[in-house]
Amino acid sequence: MALIHPPQGLANRHTLALTSPIASAAIELSLMIAEINMYEDMFGGFMRMEVVISDAVGLMDKFPIVGDETLTWTYYLEGYDPYTQIFKVYKVSGRSVDRARAHSMVIHAISLPGYKNSFEYLYKPYIQKKPHEIIDDVCTNYLGLPTGGGQGQKALVTPVPTENTYTRVSSGQNPLQLINFLAAESKSTQAKSYKHPSNYVFFEDNKQFNFVPISHLMEKETIRDFFLSVPQTRDNRGNAIKIHPGESILSLRMVDSFDDLDSLHRGTYLNEVNIIDPILKRFKMHPISGDDEIKHEFKYDRDFDDLTHLPNSGEKTVSPNSDIIKGKKPYAAHRRMMITQYEKDSETYPVDSSAYFKEMQPFKPGDQLLDPRQRHKNLPESLHEKENLFNHVVEVTVPGDPDVTVGKLIKIKVPQPTSFKDINDQDYLLLYGQEATFLITAVRHIYNATIDSYTMVLSCSAESFAREPAGEKVI
Repeated sequence: MALIHPPQGLANRHTLALTSPIASAAIELSLMIAEINMYEDMFGGFMRMEVVISDAVGLMDKFPIVGDETLTWTYYLEGYDPYTQIFKVYKVSGRSVDRARAHSMVIHAISLPGYKNSFEYLYKPYIQKKPHEIIDDVCTNYLGLPTGGGQGQKALVTPVPTENTYTRVSSGQNPLQLINFLAAESKSTQAKSYKHPSNYVFFEDNKQFNFVPISHLMEKETIRDFFLSVPQTRDNRGNAIKIHPGESILSLRMVDSFDDLDSLHRGTYLNEVNIIDPILKRFKMHPISGDDEIKHEFKYDRDFDDLTHLPNSGEKTVSPNSDIIKGKKPYAAHRRMMITQYEKDSETYPVDSSAYFKEMQPFKPGDQLLDPRQRHKNLPESLHEKENLFNHVVEVTVPGDPDVTVGKLIKIKVPQPTSFKDINDQDYLLLYGQEATFLITAVRHIYNATIDSYTMVLSCSAESFAREPAGEKVI
């Protein structure tokens, strides 16, 4: 986002226009706004907005909101291009009478592609296509995404293309459901770099739509360094250190450090895939042993170090003597029964000498035998990588910055112990040290009209500790 001088008189100002097909003209809501909350979520698909309105002019009577309205929010932040987002209203809640002739309500809205997603259903065959090609088609023809973007429009960005082919006849799924199916089986072209599953995610931020592997996000450079407290202004040599005010953390809260029981049921530490191949009539059932155990099981103490880790991270969350490590069999919740095509190491799947397959030949494009979907491969590691992000969650409130989006890496620094009322900083230092890297998995943009402030709450995740936890001697 380029640095510019905002229009005269519009520095740190905003406009919020509400338009409706049943109204003769748009209405400006700026003077009625109490607060705007705008959400980005790496696992949520589409952006959403909530607008708290204080209505003293009878908006609901003069401009009835029935769910077909459009909200266009433009924020002029000093030093940045105008920041514009367009949403579709789908709900009004919390309407109440605060005082005589003064009503309040919350207007809920979703981005235009998110709104369109609920109206589209796919009955389309995709034969031997790469997943990113299918998703590009879905976004263009069903979600209305342009190929190049533009004012108020966002394009799909796929920085790491997929390499595997995929055959599927969509049977009434909405676009996001089909995209999530594809994401679960997509394999990156950078397979040598990503030894384990690609773990693609599809999400919208305030600039674009993204289809990207989580491992790729973890390997990017950090975009900001945020300080928990006001750091020293001079280094050891007495030279001045320039700290941008936007890098100061207004508040910090540790949401989750760990939840072993939840992690056990999610398969974070130990999980297993059971296989049924209905074509070859093969079964790989519990217990899996030998070479197949390594292929179809994830063990925390054996496989953790081979996964992609965030910088300043990668310390195991449990000790070698933990009951979790000693576990030999996945709990019932860990086992995933999966229908998949399963071939032995010495086989090429459709080439088989049995009479059963001779009767089926010649194979044609679109036949599943020509495009095997071996869904069991890499799933155990994929399950661990994604589920571990739900632990080690820290929320930080920082000054608003449109360049800080979901899916980016940031560093949180604690230059020295401080006394913040919202956090026991000693706990944070014990788990993550004075400097740790986090992946932003959700963003809440907050505009407070009363004090004309723009802040953001960043939900930041680490997949493991930044340093090995060590207890202090208790006297």
